[in-house]
Amino acid sequence: MTSTTTSPQRPNIVLIFMDDMGYGDLGCTGSPLIRTPRMDSVAEDGMTFTQMYSAAPTCTPSRAALLTGRYAQRVGLPRVIFPDDPAGLSDQEVTIAEVLGEQGYACGAFGKWHLGARTEHSPLRHGFDRFVGLPYSNDMHPVVLHVDQEIEEDVDQATLTRRYTDEAIDFIDDHADEPFFVYLPHTMPHIPLHVEEGFRGTSAAGTYGDVIECLDHHVGRLLDHLEARGQADNTLVMITSDNGPWFEGSTGGLRGRKIDTYEGGIKMPFLARWPARIAPGSTCATPSCFIDLMPTLANLTGASMPEDRPIDGIDLTSCLLGGEVAERTLHFFSHWHLNAVRRGRWKLHVDRFPSTDLRELPQLFDLEADPAESYNLASLHPGVLADLQERRDAFAAEIAAQQAEAERRAAS
Repeated sequence: MTSTTTSPQRPNIVLIFMDDMGYGDLGCTGSPLIRTPRMDSVAEDGMTFTQMYSAAPTCTPSRAALLTGRYAQRVGLPRVIFPDDPAGLSDQEVTIAEVLGEQGYACGAFGKWHLGARTEHSPLRHGFDRFVGLPYSNDMHPVVLHVDQEIEEDVDQATLTRRYTDEAIDFIDDHADEPFFVYLPHTMPHIPLHVEEGFRGTSAAGTYGDVIECLDHHVGRLLDHLEARGQADNTLVMITSDNGPWFEGSTGGLRGRKIDTYEGGIKMPFLARWPARIAPGSTCATPSCFIDLMPTLANLTGASMPEDRPIDGIDLTSCLLGGEVAERTLHFFSHWHLNAVRRGRWKLHVDRFPSTDLRELPQLFDLEADPAESYNLASLHPGVLADLQERRDAFAAEIAAQQAEAERRAAS
């Protein structure tokens, strides 16, 4: 591993990760129906990323990429996995928690994991000191809550948002004398929707809106606790969602939803507050991705990144602190297949899942002029089309070669 630049004062880190919340579901991203004053305050007091992407439009690959800084195809988790699935996060992968743990950070995960249900896939095997949460989505059975090594079978899903927040607050208190990383991947608003009694019927956006407003309330509890402890100033709080909305929720007018690699399935709200370093009310318009979080957090904490594998993310520290950051040449987006590529203003679609009707493909969109991906410009820009197709094919070949090598080693 190589060491990166150390920040003058290492921040505590809180990453709040919703499940299936849309780009347009917050007040600060344009929702006229859902009230989110506490999350909006993070935008007001910090930075809004206007072009942040998930690496995939579904749960497992999105989380795999987030925690490793690598596309899920490299990690071997390109699809959603289920309770009886033998697949899961390999012990050969290095997570954000492991990188930060080497720097003395206490690391806790409170919420949905969905990177494997077997013991060897547990967050406790991947750098986290404590785990309280569901091992997979709340529509999968059996619904059980893991509390470190113990399992609770009688789960009241309406209490999970509060439970996760309580556990995160307790973890912060328990590690008052050391830096901490709190990973808070909420179960909601994934269906089936569950909400605390006091929030039922309070939103103009139905039960879905009630759930978002409940989440917002508990985000506020955590922010208030950091303030009361005197830790708010040097805590980097980030809020986002794993992928776009499923059956309810707003994409903010973007095309597609969860499972789509159109913008509505992968473009995420992303807010970051760090009062000691991030200017209030600032924005970052650099196209960014969840794979960038690991190298960014490593740089901010003086941690080391693995040298023995490709890391697809780039360091966004300069962007966070108000400077310029070199734009990544390419973004690749997959759902089962490598479906889309973005380079600068251009985005190419070559496949989709399910692949029932591909007659209009390939599609080429100018995201600066047409962020809703409404008009296919493939016939007008054949050179751009050919260039992106070539780059997509080269990356697909690279992944295929990596997978073949991994299979060869496993067989030998």
